[in-house]
Amino acid sequence: MLKVVGASWAQTQLSWCLIIAITLLGLLAFYFGGSIRNEYDGKYAATAFWSKEFGMRIDFCGQNNDPLKVRKGVARAYYRPDLSENGWAVLEIETQAEYPDIVQAKAAGYLEGSLTWRMIYWHWKNTVENTCIGRKAFCDRIRKYLEENSIEIKQTARRRGESDPFWHQVNMFYMQLRALEDGWRFGVKRSRQDIDIPSVDFLWMNIMPDLKNFEQKFNASKDFNPDKPPVSATLVKIVGTNPIDFVLAQSASGYYGSMLRIQKRYNFGFHETESEDSALVNGKIIEFTSYPGSIYSQDDFYKVTRKGSKPETTVVGTELQNNNRQLWEKIMKKDQVLLGARIMAANRLASNSKKWYEVFSRNNSGTGNKQWLIISTNSTSIAFGVIEQMPGIVSYEEQSKKLLSTGYWISNSSPSLKVSR
Repeated sequence: MLKVVGASWAQTQLSWCLIIAITLLGLLAFYFGGSIRNEYDGKYAATAFWSKEFGMRIDFCGQNNDPLKVRKGVARAYYRPDLSENGWAVLEIETQAEYPDIVQAKAAGYLEGSLTWRMIYWHWKNTVENTCIGRKAFCDRIRKYLEENSIEIKQTARRRGESDPFWHQVNMFYMQLRALEDGWRFGVKRSRQDIDIPSVDFLWMNIMPDLKNFEQKFNASKDFNPDKPPVSATLVKIVGTNPIDFVLAQSASGYYGSMLRIQKRYNFGFHETESEDSALVNGKIIEFTSYPGSIYSQDDFYKVTRKGSKPETTVVGTELQNNNRQLWEKIMKKDQVLLGARIMAANRLASNSKKWYEVFSRNNSGTGNKQWLIISTNSTSIAFGVIEQMPGIVSYEEQSKKLLSTGYWISNSSPSLKVSR
């Protein structure tokens, strides 16, 4: 028997107990260790809970989650930063319609900001901070306009959102964006990082298409060349009529610094207005390619799933060039709603291409000018609408018959509709 010199029998017995316990733990680890998962899958989940009494609470679920089993709460999110595998991250957010829209928007933004905080910071460093090097006066002017414009638009949206569906959706856009900033700051604090992004730059990360036209207005673009051939194009090709089927091809251009990409899927239970008895929006699920910190595409590609049995709608945009400098005098007004908020409002509220045009054309900013194609199909028919935005004008034509008769439609940075030319 083990007997340590100078030790009591009680101490000796305690030593034996410790040896036996350690041996048993080792045996358990040897026989059952293979069934204990010690590798992480790099995919993150979180749930936002809310109550009137206690407000918002975020439950971070860590990794190795089944996305279908993540608790719903007011909103739940699933984030896969698969950049090393295929160059894309993936973010899915779902909110529940029984909660007020403002709570849904805040929860969705907070989850996105706190889960993707690292990518947001990298994207900001690569784009906003980088583009302002050597252009301080221009950037100060843009930041001043963004602050003044957002104050004006948010005040109008809060005042008119109770009864006006367009303004309610604009209000939700800005609520979600503000919560994204709050979530980003929480994610940074939670990770014990000493980094910062100015508040106004979260607005900046959501105006990249508009920014190109701001640069042209002030002759501040680094690479604008009106003689350069178009680099944005879209092709729609009918490949079958019974049933209706089509192929869509889109090309777009961007800066090397904006190559951090996220595929996003928003499944939001928003209502048309703030009213308690308001109907759910038509566009409940919106899938799009996007960027960190941006709550709309900026690549101009959306797939919208409508409520009920209505078909999916594809929304795709092609950049339009404007070489008439006089038209730039019509942009950068305080009461104009910038591109992103109007697109998301149209995607959520519209039931067809004409309705999309009616929503999108309100308070036209004249920036981020595009030709938009709105495509909806079922087994026997196709609905195809064309919308063009330029400073001071938004035009629309229903072109389903022409698409079927010619078999294709091409967008190539030049206006197609007479009103826009």
